[in-house]
Amino acid sequence: MHQKNFALIGHPVGHTMSPFIHSRLFALSGAQAGYRVLDLPPERLAASVPELRRLDGFNITIPHKQAIIPLLDGCSRKASESGSVNTVKNEGGRLVGYTTDGEGFRRALQAAETGLGGKAAVLGAGGAARAVVFELAHAGAEVTVAAREHSAGAAEKLCRDVRAAVPGARVGRCLISELRGTRDLLVNATPAGMYPKAEGCAADEEAVAGSACVFDAVYNPNETKLLALAKKHGRKAVGGVGMLVFQAAASEEIWLGSRFSEDSLKRLCADTAFEMKKKFGSVVLCGFMGSGKTTAGRLLAEKTGCGFLDLDESIEREEGMSIPEIFAKKGEAAFREMERRAVRGLSRSGRLVVAAGGGTVLDPENAAAFRANGVVVLLDAPLETVRERLKGDRSRPLLRRDGGGDRLAELYLARSAAYRAAADLAVDAGRSPEETAAAVLEALRPAT
Repeated sequence: MHQKNFALIGHPVGHTMSPFIHSRLFALSGAQAGYRVLDLPPERLAASVPELRRLDGFNITIPHKQAIIPLLDGCSRKASESGSVNTVKNEGGRLVGYTTDGEGFRRALQAAETGLGGKAAVLGAGGAARAVVFELAHAGAEVTVAAREHSAGAAEKLCRDVRAAVPGARVGRCLISELRGTRDLLVNATPAGMYPKAEGCAADEEAVAGSACVFDAVYNPNETKLLALAKKHGRKAVGGVGMLVFQAAASEEIWLGSRFSEDSLKRLCADTAFEMKKKFGSVVLCGFMGSGKTTAGRLLAEKTGCGFLDLDESIEREEGMSIPEIFAKKGEAAFREMERRAVRGLSRSGRLVVAAGGGTVLDPENAAAFRANGVVVLLDAPLETVRERLKGDRSRPLLRRDGGGDRLAELYLARSAAYRAAADLAVDAGRSPEETAAAVLEALRPAT
């Protein structure tokens, strides 16, 4: 069977998960097809059309979703209506544009058991925003398009286009800074908060607090600052991975006539989120004292080119005293609060290898923060190995408590289940640091 060839075009595209998703979808449908990434700056888009015509189809991401339209031979009704294209099919030499963003958005909300009706605000006025606003308008929602000042003209045009295409559409606009009141749904359709500029946030805290559900079309990182704010205020938070997977499936339905079960797509959403953390997130090493987190972590950081941070050492620098001194002068409860503050501060510090303290991930809040945008790896060292490594070590506050008995074994057994519950992966740490670091690297290899 002849292999078909597809691609993603955009700029920049270093953050994309599309090759992973489409290769999985090809496998699910049994298609003989390949998928690659083409980084095309805006000034090269028009000149690349002859190369694109040699493909069987391609996806389009920022910033080309609208700029591609004049270069195509035709568009579907939905793509023409929204003025945005994210999927192109080569139909016998003719490049025909489609949009699957709206469908991906709708299906992602449905999978999260959230509807499209009611009152909604959409942040942005670009290609993704247009697809989302049209989808909401067709569903009968009352929509406010909230844009930055420099995009006010695009927001006004979007509103006019929706009113012209959707009879009875209720759509208006405002500046993002003017967004007030309450709503059922807040959608971020801008790149704000996207890797590697994860500190960005498209809306302020007041806008988030006034929204029953917050949907972020940004999928990398898995938990954006916007979604973290939504969770802080107890609002429903839906990330962009679902939209990414469902729109990709819709693209393959157009290209190849493929069909996928909802269960298989939901599993792919989970797999994509995890692969994304492996590729872009921090690596957090947890485990019992003496499991080699610091030594193996430094080696892993060297091998991956990531920064390294030992959480205990970071707290010691911050407090100006050693961990035993902190325990002696301020107590364990105070130290655990220091840990929580340190973990929260790491959430958007870029890609790091982190050696967590022996008790850090025993706190569910810390474990959840680490897993939000990183992979937690348990260094699983046998008790006797730990005992040998800690022989003669008098610096561990938790091992110096009175009461007799085998304090080391008691702590080890008490913590083992919690470590396993907190970790995404586990590797054998009963060997040399070099072998342990190599095992972690192997565990983090991309899935095929």
